[in-house]
This record gives sequence, C-alpha cells and structure tokens, in this order.
Amino acid sequence: MKTFLLLCSLVVGSSLGEILSAKGMRMVGDVSFRPKALMRALGRMIRSPYLFGGLACLAVAFFSFISLLSYEDLSFVAPLTAVSYITNTLGARFFLKERISKSRWMGTTLVALGVAVISVDKHIEVFFKTRAVGLSGLIYSELAPDEMVNHAATPVAFWALFALRAALLACAAAAIVYYVIAFVAGLLWFADRRRQRALGLDYTPPATIFKPVRGADAEAYENFASFLRQDYPEYQIIFGLREESDPAAPIIRRLIADFPERDVELVISSGEFGHNAKVSNLQNMYAKAKHDVLLIADSDIRVGPDYLRRVMAPLRPQVGPQVSPEVSPEVRRPQVGMVTCLYRGTNAKTFAGLLENIGVSSTFAPDVCSARALQGVKFAFGSTIAMRRETLERMGGFPALADYLADDFLLGSHAAKEGLEVVLSDCVVEHVSAPDTFAAMLRHQLRWARTVRVSRPWGYRGMILTHGMATALMATLAWRFSGFALWLLVLTILARLLPLFVVGVYGLKDRALARYFWLAPIRDLIAFGVWAVGLVGDEIEWRGVRFRVTPGGKLAPVDVE
Repeated sequence: MKTFLLLCSLVVGSSLGEILSAKGMRMVGDVSFRPKALMRALGRMIRSPYLFGGLACLAVAFFSFISLLSYEDLSFVAPLTAVSYITNTLGARFFLKERISKSRWMGTTLVALGVAVISVDKHIEVFFKTRAVGLSGLIYSELAPDEMVNHAATPVAFWALFALRAALLACAAAAIVYYVIAFVAGLLWFADRRRQRALGLDYTPPATIFKPVRGADAEAYENFASFLRQDYPEYQIIFGLREESDPAAPIIRRLIADFPERDVELVISSGEFGHNAKVSNLQNMYAKAKHDVLLIADSDIRVGPDYLRRVMAPLRPQVGPQVSPEVSPEVRRPQVGMVTCLYRGTNAKTFAGLLENIGVSSTFAPDVCSARALQGVKFAFGSTIAMRRETLERMGGFPALADYLADDFLLGSHAAKEGLEVVLSDCVVEHVSAPDTFAAMLRHQLRWARTVRVSRPWGYRGMILTHGMATALMATLAWRFSGFALWLLVLTILARLLPLFVVGVYGLKDRALARYFWLAPIRDLIAFGVWAVGLVGDEIEWRGVRFRVTPGGKLAPVDVE
C-alpha cells in the first residue's frame, strides 16, 4: 500500500507539475537570453500562479521518487514513472487543448503496455505456470460442441461447429468493446460541444443557404420556414428545383410571400452536370450565391431559430484578435474548414419510419462519434454542410461531385484532405420522416450499404464486428441456449444500451428513442440482414432510376456499360 500511494503521488505530482508549468510558460511567452528580455521574462514567471503550482507539484513528485528509491530497485521505480507520459498526454489534450497525433497516441499506448508488463513482472511466471493452462482448458470446454457432435464419429462437423462458435464469440466480444468505445466517444463529443458553446454566438458572417428540393417532403412548409425564422442578421436562401411542375414550387412561392423581409430566391433549372441530380441542382443555384460563407441543407431538415449562429461559431477564424495571445501557434487547432451536424428523426408516421429514426439515433450517431474519436471527422452529412466559398472552389466546386452518390461525404473528405478541420457541431437538427413503407426503408438502407461496400470493401466487411446483437443471438443458438451463451447475450444487450442512451437519448435528445428503445435490437437485426445482402451486388435504385455503383462510389446508369 505504501508503494502504491507513493507511486500515485509521484505520477500525479509529476503530471500536474508539468502541465501547470506548460500553461504558465505559454502565458509568459518566449524567453530570450538577452539580459533585459530575460529579466522581464523572470518577472513574469515570478508572478505566474501556474508556475508556482507546477513547481510545488514537481517538488511533491521528487520527494515521492526519492522515498521509493530508499527501499525499491531503480529498475522497478524508473519505468513505472513512465505512467506520467499517459497522464501528460491526456492533460495536454483536454486541459491545454493540444492536438495529439495518431503516432503520439500509439506511443502513449505502447508506454502503457510496457508499464503494465513491468508492474506485474513477478506475477506473469506464476500465472502461466498455474492459471493459464486452466484458463485455456476452460475456453476449450466452452467452445467444444461435445453435447451436440461426437468428436470421434464426425470430426469435420465437430471442428466446423467449434470454429463457428469461436468466430461468433470473437465477433460478440469485439462488438461489446465497440459499444464501450462508442459510449466513451459520445462523452468526448459532449466535451467538444461545451468547447463550441464557449465560442459564443456573436460570429455572424453573411451566409448563403442552398436548399436543393425535389418533390414535397412531409411538412415541407414548416421545414422550409424554420430556415426563414433564424435569429441571424444577414443571410440569403436559395431554393433549387429541376422543373416548374415540381409540387414544391407553390410551397416555396408561398414562403416568399409570407416572409417578404427575407432574401429568398427560387432557381428552376434542368441543367445537368452528371448523374447526381442533387449536385446538378446545387450547381444551378451556385451562380446566385451572394455571400462567401455557404451552407447546404437537405429539404427534409427542420431547425431551431439559433441554428445558424451555432453552426457558424466554429468557423470563426483562429488567427486574429479572437485568439488569446497566450496560445502559441504550435498548439493552435487547424483552421476549421467545414461544419456538419448530427440529426434525429422525428414525426414518424409509419412503423418503418419509426425503425428508421431509431436506427439514426441509436446506431448511426454512436458510429459517427466513434469515427470522430478514433480518426477525426473526415465526412459531412446532408443535414448541414457549412463552409467558405474558397473551400468549395479548391476542391473543384460542385461539378467535381456530379457523378458520385455520396456527395456530402466527399465534401467532408476533401476538406479533411486539404488539412482543414471538419467540426461535428453541437447543434442537432431534425429530419422529418416521410411516410415510407417497409420496402422503401429497406431499399434506402440497401442503397447506402452497397455504396459503402463498393467504396470501402474491407471496412464494410469489418462492420461484422459492430453487429453485436446478431452475433450474440447466433452464438446463443450455436450454444443451444446454454448459460454461457445467455450471459453473453445479456452482456451484449447491456453494452448496446450504453451508447443508445448516452448518445441517442441524452446527446440527441431523441424522445422517441427514449420511449421505444426496446425496438433497437429489432432494428439491429434488420440492419444486419441489410449488411449481409449488401455484401453482393452493385445495383441501387435512387429516385426511381436504377444505377450501378462503381468502385470509388461513382454512379453509372444500369443500361450503360
């Protein structure tokens, strides 16, 4: 106990000391060794409470270190102090707001593993001599299907079922780990949402909103009107239609009459630039854009009156008077180039629509948070894409996306490749559900499944590791409802509920999910079936037209080879 307490004191004191010292020196600024400049720097150091706190913590760490050396080996104590590398990295990320590269995270993880090995070095040999053999025997006894198949009589069937059980167990265990990662990733997103809110709502550059429309969505008037009720000083809205006979045309003209104080324009053009009709619509509207900050939002999205202010806040330039002088250029975040939003489904009129909405909040949103935490935001969603005109033009404008299905995803991907930060906004918008049938919902899901599979074949296959409900249920059948399999299923369900409630219910404020969360396992099983069907084929149906999705995500009409 004495060693443990001294080690904790050493690690905590060392980490806090170094983090506080770093904070203090950033406030002091560059230190020059010219006599006068050095004296001024020393004066600032003396007045810095962060430096005094850091020195006090380092003193505690030093006395803890020499106390440990009075009775422990240096070869044991010194490596364990490397735990401070981990705590320092976490402190730099969340207290000093530094961006930690993947290589640094990997190095920190390797340090953690090394520390763990050193701390248990006296127990490893004992473990392998005593418990490891028993543990391997226990695992074999759970996997071996002796109660179903006789090993001596049918060895092929025995080992086939053994391999199936092992694969299902591995997939279910990986899914449990993934659910925990999604839960933690949701908490990290909450922390970033607090940082965004601290930016305030006073950054309001003139903006142009593009609303590509085809047909009249459910509650279209209220969806459109929510963008006209923004608490924002200057913005323009451009609605785009492909033809005069579109049923949305009279709705948009009514809006123009009802909101004469707003800068609203309707563009009707059938000009085509590729196979993606939405992108052609956007390109037709582009010439009418008056402002340099652009925002794209799908026609079935509804927002609150503070939406524009919240989405624009992260786009505030970081170089200039808004940046605190105590933050050095080396630790500033990259310039934000794009902002996108998560969304929750609302107003479902059918059971299929309800299942679709549950999937958005319980599965899609946790997946996005996980991707954000593990590799950063390198995508965007049609619910909201805010960017500067120069960002769009650097990637070739809308024509560069005209033959791709996932145009919104590619916009975010291009921005990330340009070295710009794509921010997942703290604002969550609403997607107003259409009264879809079950068949329409499945076609929509299959369209995206095949698009992802063709674009990222290995990533798509790896998604089997995220379908915990399906693999755990299949494991229950493979074990014939044994106690072990039932416990695995219960553990999977509990782990599945973690991101569902944290991200979907708490983060997205999805009241329907809170009420019908018990439908999530059914939705997961349907999603697994769609994933399995999506493993083959490359044809999709989009807006009544059949396409092939070619490698890379491009669209090609089925009748064109």
